[in-house]
Amino acid sequence: MKFSFHITWPEGYDARSVWNVHKQFSIMERCTHLFILLDGGLTIRNKTGDVSDKVLNMNELLRVLKLALELLEVRSLPEVRFDEAVEACIDAKRGRRPRTVTEIRGICGRLMRRVPGLAGRAVSTMVRSDCVKLVQMGSTPRQQHKLRVILHGVFEYCRRQEWCAGNPVSLVAAPLPAEGEIIPLSWEELVQLTSTARLPEHRACMPALGLMLWAGIRPAEVTRLCWADIDWEESVIVLRPAHSKTGGCRHVPLHDVLRRWLQGAGIGQGNICPANWQRRWHALRLAAGLVPWRQDVLRHTYASYHAKHFHDFAGLQESMGHRSAHLLRTRYLSMRGLTAATARRFWQPGAL
Repeated sequence: MKFSFHITWPEGYDARSVWNVHKQFSIMERCTHLFILLDGGLTIRNKTGDVSDKVLNMNELLRVLKLALELLEVRSLPEVRFDEAVEACIDAKRGRRPRTVTEIRGICGRLMRRVPGLAGRAVSTMVRSDCVKLVQMGSTPRQQHKLRVILHGVFEYCRRQEWCAGNPVSLVAAPLPAEGEIIPLSWEELVQLTSTARLPEHRACMPALGLMLWAGIRPAEVTRLCWADIDWEESVIVLRPAHSKTGGCRHVPLHDVLRRWLQGAGIGQGNICPANWQRRWHALRLAAGLVPWRQDVLRHTYASYHAKHFHDFAGLQESMGHRSAHLLRTRYLSMRGLTAATARRFWQPGAL
């Protein structure tokens, strides 16, 4: 049986005041208190809207009272619009990296442009089915995963601000991105890339290329590094929390091959990456004949050649900033076509 109901509050009560008292008790205590408080002020209607003269048994009465309590909870929450919630969430994350803030604003902005009425929708009224539709607007599993991550963060902020009763996105399971094998660069591709980088028009890219290739620095991380982050005496590259993807600090060994490469490029000051880095980096790959580019291939190349030569999985995991070895073993290590002799040459100064 489906119920609808109309609540007539006694003088001096409203939804917010009742809910503020009820939220500190168990569901049974709340139902009992609500039943006594209403004392005939709860009108039960059937699904046609007519007043029902049906005598409710205890289970049915509890169902009605629980529905009334849910209604109280929703009515007691402030009506914060989705666009207001997004802006408030972004303001709270001002101290994060600009890329993070840009992603939240960009993804939520696209959703609001594509879904009529989403911007003005109160976050307290949004449920799991609404969030499922938003997540499914991603055209690939990877995009859906990203949408879910962003929306979960926004609604988790709203939950902490008590703008919604819970986080509906936590009930949404997004497909995990399909992780395919990424083949590291072959010796021939490495020779082509490094020899092209030495040309005068691409020489400014040599330091960043070296750090990605022989230290496994992520592409986004290398754009945040400065020459001062290289400790020549201790032979480490220092990635501070503001540099790293995961927000932690890590020290990556400065191998002799990388030291020689950086010295050959010319040690500078300021940022590692030159001005117009993205354009220059694309031009280098294009000139080396490595377009289309395999995403994260330099990091995968570093991991595979490191594991093949040093056989130090714990040290490699620490250098790459992984919390566990699972991702390293299942995603990053590909030994296809890689011999011990080739791996040994990769780490020899001057071989490339």
